[in-house]
Order: sequence, then structure tokens, then C-alpha cells
Amino acid sequence: MIPEQNNSNSKFRFNKIFFGWFIVATMIAVTFAQTALYNPALSVFLKPITEEFGWSRSVFAGAITVGTILGGFLALVIGPILDKKGSKVVLFFGFTFFGLAVGSIFFVNHLWQFYMSVVTGRFIIAGLLQIAPGVVVSKWFIRRRGRAMAFAVVGTRFGQMAMPLIAQISLSIVGWRSASVVLALVVWLATLIPILMFLKRQPEDMGLLPDGVEPDGITGDGDQPMEVTYSLKEAIKTPAFYFILIATSGLMFNIGGINFNLFPYLTDRGIPEESAISVLTLWAGVSALGAVGVGFIVEKFHIRTVMAIGFAIVTLGVGILMLTDNLFYAYSFAIVHGLAFGALPMLIQLVWAEYFGRAHQGSIRGFVTPIQLVIQAGGPLAGTFMYDIMGDYYYALILFASVYIVSALAILMAKPLVILQPK
Repeated sequence: MIPEQNNSNSKFRFNKIFFGWFIVATMIAVTFAQTALYNPALSVFLKPITEEFGWSRSVFAGAITVGTILGGFLALVIGPILDKKGSKVVLFFGFTFFGLAVGSIFFVNHLWQFYMSVVTGRFIIAGLLQIAPGVVVSKWFIRRRGRAMAFAVVGTRFGQMAMPLIAQISLSIVGWRSASVVLALVVWLATLIPILMFLKRQPEDMGLLPDGVEPDGITGDGDQPMEVTYSLKEAIKTPAFYFILIATSGLMFNIGGINFNLFPYLTDRGIPEESAISVLTLWAGVSALGAVGVGFIVEKFHIRTVMAIGFAIVTLGVGILMLTDNLFYAYSFAIVHGLAFGALPMLIQLVWAEYFGRAHQGSIRGFVTPIQLVIQAGGPLAGTFMYDIMGDYYYALILFASVYIVSALAILMAKPLVILQPK
């Protein structure tokens, strides 16, 4: 975390827009478009596809799990490429093939074809599209990294609201096959041109410095803040690396577990389906506000403190969820949990750069992503398994709250690192 400094010798480009903000705008398009195969959009296709072919819902969901886990291992290859070559080429071809995967649902007549489409799409999401924004934005910002990352990932929230709506309207007009083609066109229109026009590897390649600081504005007295620079080999030798991995993996376990089981839990507790949808809508809206707001907060306070507070708040939210048997508690959960829940996924994009610097972000994120995604895949399974054994979600919620507490303790134990300069 680099604190904001007000130094009169710093020369920021106030007379024109720093190119890094065009990078951020492109990442908004990237995070928006990848939601075409997120769970909310895929859920629109669930009933018409399973009813037409007689498949079970677990078989449908299996394609999502397989693609997500396999994609984690693609990140091992993609991460170093993002560091060395930049993101333009890989994201252009990534979205080209991602759009083809989405649109190929049009041709599905057999289960293997469905798995080919969805597994390929989720493979690209997990292995490339989810890690790219954090790697790309981190290279362009240091002081303003928090707000830049917050704006970059807010596209995910917009996509989670817009993509299911686009899919549902298209499906009602032209059917589920053509609806998949509509989503593919949205993906291509949103991403391919901005990627080709704006993406650059890092500001130094354009003769710039992070945050828009002019090169001749550096005086050595704090204008351009010193930044940690750890390679993957150096990072994995630090205790902080493992504490951060525990904290972020715990969060991803709960993201999968709570998101997947939230709607059935609310309806099991007597909340009507229409009201449960309104609770989820409020939850998503508050989450978007939390994601943007924390981007400014984390520029003023160390990220481990902010994350620990976030974990404490979501734990409180789970406690409210355990009490929920009416709309008052349900809406209270949506506000309390949603505020911090929206912030934490942005922070796990940010924390690796804050601790280990921007030079080797791709390699570091590529190394940790397979671990995180395998753990994330266990969240829904743990929740549903405990429900099947116990008959309700009470003990699953205790598990999720406990995981949040462990994550909070882990991030507090991740002490800031000393500054290592590139070798």
C-alpha cells in the first residue's frame, strides 16, 4: 500500500488524461464481457436446455466446475506471458475464442457438445480473463492503484446484472440457441476493438511512469514512491505469501459456497421467491458500491487492515443470515454482507501487487490461481453436502463464518515486506 502524498514537485498530467485510465476503461469492458458465462447468465439457459434434453441440473453444473478447475492450470502459462509480452494479443484471441465458445451453444444437440462449449468458455475465463485485470491495472498504477482497480472490476457487477437480462430477453424472442449467439456478439462488440486500440503492457513502454507522473518530475525525495519488487521465487520464500494465499483462498471458498446456496437458503427460510430475488438484487447493488468505495479507502490504509475489517463485516453478515426468517433480516444481510462482500474480491486482485510489486504479477497470479480455483470449487459442494447430511444450511453457515475468521487472522499475520529492487 502506497500512501497518497501531496508533494508540489510531483507533476501529474492534469492537462490531459493519463493513458492508464484508458487501460482501466478497457478492463471494465473485459470484466463486463466475461460474465456472459458466469452463473447468473448460465442460469437463464438451465431450464430450457435441461428440459429439452432431459439432463439433470447437476450434469449441467458439472461443465462449469470442470472448466473452472482446468482453467486454473492455464493461468500457470498465461501469467508469465502477461508479464513479458503484455495482454493485447492474448486477450484479443482469448475473447475471440470465448465468443465462439458462447455462440457454439447454438449448435448443441448432445451432452459432449454442451460440455465442449461451456468447459472451453469457463477454461478461458478462469485461466485468462479473471487474472488479466489485476495484472494489467497493477502495472499502470501505484498511488492510485486502489481506485483504478475498483473501477476496472466494477464491470463484473454490471455484467452480472446485464447479461442475464440480455439472455432472458433474447431467449423469450428467439429461443435459447439464438440467445447464445446474441451473447457472443455482445462479447465481441464490447471487447475486441478496445483491446486492439488501447492495451499496452506497462507505462514505461510509452515513456511514461505509473499514475501519470512525468519522468522529469522525479527528484528522489518521494515524488515517485518506492515499490516492492519480488519475483515469484522470492515471493514464495516469504511467510506473507502463504498467509495471503490462505486468506484469499478462504474468501474464494466462501464466494462459491455462499453464492451457490444463497437463493435456496432464503426460500427454505420462508422468503418468497420474488422477495428473495429482490434481496439478491439489493445485495448485488450494494456490492458494487462497496467495490468502488473501498478502492479509495485502501489508498489511505494498509490493505491487510482493510481486508481484515472486510472479513469481520462479512462474518457479521453471515450471522445475520443465520437469523433470517423474515424480510427485515434478509435485507439487513444484503446491506451488511453485500457492502464488504463487494469490496473483498477487488482486494484479492489488489493484494498481490501491493505486497510483491507489479513486475511479476502475472507469474505470481498464475501460480496461485490453480490453488484458489480448486478450493473455490469446494465451496458449493461443502454447502450442499452439509445440507444433505443435516437437512438445513445451519452448519454450512457456521463453516463459512469460520472460514472468514481464519481468513481475517491470516491476512493480519501477513506483515508488510521490505523493498527489493529489480536485479
